Amino acid sequence: MYDYQAVIPALDAHWQTILPCIAGAIVFSFIYFSSAVAQCMREKVYVESFIGASVFFWHDGSYVLFYDLWFNTYNHWWFKAWWFALIGTAAFEAWLIYLFWKFAHKELWPSLTKPVFGVLVVVGTLAVGTFWFLIKGAMQDDQYFITFAITAIWSAPFHTAIMCMRKNRAGQSIVRQLCMAGNLILLTAAFAQVAPGYFLSPIYLAWAVAFALWPLANIWLIRQLPPAPAAQPA
Repeated sequence: MYDYQAVIPALDAHWQTILPCIAGAIVFSFIYFSSAVAQCMREKVYVESFIGASVFFWHDGSYVLFYDLWFNTYNHWWFKAWWFALIGTAAFEAWLIYLFWKFAHKELWPSLTKPVFGVLVVVGTLAVGTFWFLIKGAMQDDQYFITFAITAIWSAPFHTAIMCMRKNRAGQSIVRQLCMAGNLILLTAAFAQVAPGYFLSPIYLAWAVAFALWPLANIWLIRQLPPAPAAQPA
């Protein structure tokens, strides 16, 4: 792990190069989520897997809940900036979970009534929350550095799975794949200045390269698949 005591001095020492990274990562995040919601409503299919959207929601939502930690304990611009940004992304993620309920029912489990499917979505979201807090606590990543990097690219494998299941481009976007890769690269560039011993380690860099390339593989797959069928009423 990285040295928590050295984080804030390092952020302040390198703020000129870190600030563009955080700004770019936030822009990529809002492009990702706003375009996901728009495409979901336009094509009337779910575009984010349930596990992808729910982990996003608990990551960002839990960060927002720790207001006192960021504004009173740390009282630092980095944590405050993310708090404001994640209010917006958490709202988009909750919206994506709702849209999953609205559009995934017919595609994934049509034998269930929509209310029963909705109960499963709510219970599943709560279950993912327990999983999130269990893993998050074990990671000892109170300042969210590692989980920011992980969630930046979290949904890439699930997009691959959705395309393999549908055999078409429904719900997929080259722009969002580029946002994931760009987000991971910018966050890694920022974190490497704060904790180079961890974020420039061979294990982390091997992971980062693999998952920065995964969206590019998804882009190749998107280009190979046929277009999405015409949208049907939900």
